[in-house]
Amino acid sequence: MLYLIVALAALARFAPHPPDFSPAYAALLFGGACLRKRDSIWFPVAVLAVSDFLLTTVIYGMHFGWADTMDWVGFAAVALVGWWLREKISVRRVVAASLAAGVVFFLISNFGVWLGGLLYPRTVAGLGACFVAALPFLGSTLLSSVLFSGVLFGAYEYYRRRARRLSHVAASSR
Repeated sequence: MLYLIVALAALARFAPHPPDFSPAYAALLFGGACLRKRDSIWFPVAVLAVSDFLLTTVIYGMHFGWADTMDWVGFAAVALVGWWLREKISVRRVVAASLAAGVVFFLISNFGVWLGGLLYPRTVAGLGACFVAALPFLGSTLLSSVLFSGVLFGAYEYYRRRARRLSHVAASSR
């Protein structure tokens, strides 16, 4: 069930959505927090990497270069942020992890854009210009991360409580 939740959230990227507003970060956080530890990074990253490659090459018809794989490093970092939630999942921690995830991905992915050298010179000024140019997208990244993380973690907690309640009712009726 948990793997299906992560896969569906990642595949939702194929549905029309505003730029940088998808459940991708939530899927990574959720995977990092809830999947078996050995699968918590490779599985959500693999699902998102495949969707990333397909979106870039098939849907958008763009070239996929080595610098684009920096997004996958960012995906792994977001899943690692999800490990912090393994200790205790609470509303405050999910919000904090969601914000951290958005910022971590912003830093890594835009560093990859700069490193690719196609849009900005490989200088400190070029790196600064790259981050400044990406700032308008940070708001939707953070908002989608918090919103979709709330939906995923909230729905899963609702499901767990409901299943526990039904299990308790079934056991008491025997």
